[in-house]
Amino acid sequence: MIDANPPLVYFEVPGPFATKGSTFSFKDRRGIVRTKTDSKHGKTFATAVQWAAKQAGVTMIEKGRGVSLQVVYGFERPKGRDRWRLDPCVRPDVDKLVRALLDALTGIAYHDDGQVVALSVRKIYAPTVRAKVIIMAEPR
Repeated sequence: MIDANPPLVYFEVPGPFATKGSTFSFKDRRGIVRTKTDSKHGKTFATAVQWAAKQAGVTMIEKGRGVSLQVVYGFERPKGRDRWRLDPCVRPDVDKLVRALLDALTGIAYHDDGQVVALSVRKIYAPTVRAKVIIMAEPR
């Protein structure tokens, strides 16, 4: 039997990155409940992730099959008084960064981010601000 899903796909997403921020709900003037997020670049980042994934040939991994992701976020090294810092151990938090990425890949790489069974995330200083992403379908 031939595996329809590629075993491994790599792509890069240019920054700035978005985080999965907090959401809040409210009633508008007509009494309709609306939900908003405080994510500054959320829609732009999601579009960039989806475009990069499609360009790399990411195909939807079938329901019931696990997905592994490896992500490395490259940040610009700070200048000035913070240049001594060895690692980008400041905001944004990796959990909020990866939540935004997982949500952006829903419907592109997998049906639901609940299919993700393994996840590796790093923040590093790099020459260019970008996220490097590897998506793998778990072996059968």
